Amino acid sequence: MKHFASTRDTDKGSRLDYWNEILGQTFPGMSVDAEKEINACRESVEVGEVRVTRLHSDRANIHRWRSAPPDPVCGRTIAHIQHQGASVTFETDRSTLLNAGDLVLGPPGRPYAVNISDRNVAVLIDFPSEFLGDSLPAEGKLIKKSKSVARLLDFALSLLNEDGEKLHDDADSEKCIEDVFLTLLSTCNEAAHPEEEEEDLLVCHRIFDFIDSSLHDNTLRTNIIAARLGVSPKQVQRVFAKLGMTPTQFIIQRRINLAAFLLRSSAFDGSVTCLAQDVGFYDAAHFCRLFRRTFGVTPTEYARTLSQR
Repeated sequence: MKHFASTRDTDKGSRLDYWNEILGQTFPGMSVDAEKEINACRESVEVGEVRVTRLHSDRANIHRWRSAPPDPVCGRTIAHIQHQGASVTFETDRSTLLNAGDLVLGPPGRPYAVNISDRNVAVLIDFPSEFLGDSLPAEGKLIKKSKSVARLLDFALSLLNEDGEKLHDDADSEKCIEDVFLTLLSTCNEAAHPEEEEEDLLVCHRIFDFIDSSLHDNTLRTNIIAARLGVSPKQVQRVFAKLGMTPTQFIIQRRINLAAFLLRSSAFDGSVTCLAQDVGFYDAAHFCRLFRRTFGVTPTEYARTLSQR
């Protein structure tokens, strides 16, 4: 479920009050000190127990649990990724500077404050604190800009930027997406053990080969891949989580690319419905929407442009 709110939707004199109400509803105990006419907006999407929020804001001072003690019932940890601008997080015993691309986990059970720069964009991933384990970053630990943080950010943005299409159609898609986030967070903390990386690499090649040979099968799902290859669904999900995507996202991407290849070849007979079925889509209209999202044109327009060239 997606949510959107913007201070531009209210009177200038009431914007700060409105923004405080929005943030307090999204993150219990959070409040803002800023100009009364603050420009800010919030986009969020919830998948299972995980919520991803993108915040755009003018310069502001943000506090959590300033006017009330931490609520143990809240029980949610926030992973804060600085996307644009900079911020400084203040806790009782330390302060942490975040530049674009940095990550830090906010403590759910202690008061803290965040000073953000002008034209600031942050992506916040909040999840039940019970998900925290030894493999995830410690609360308050700064993770500097890295490929692992970039993959986590890209995956979070991919969920926010989807336009409602059902890209995660496995029966356990919500659990799969939760696992992707936790896996990506753990890779931000430290590299996997060498033997685990080698095992995942071998499984990865087998999975890719199997998917490429089975794209025509519109029932292809994580559980089927795992059963055919004799590995666990969790292992399949972990392979793709390290790539910053779910198995379903990868399969759809491969199907769309295969469709484009067939449109460029003499094998295309002009029937989009048949083409959709050949690459594993049971709904031609759904296929056309996904193709247009990727290439900016419909399959028919894509083929026509190629023939004119």
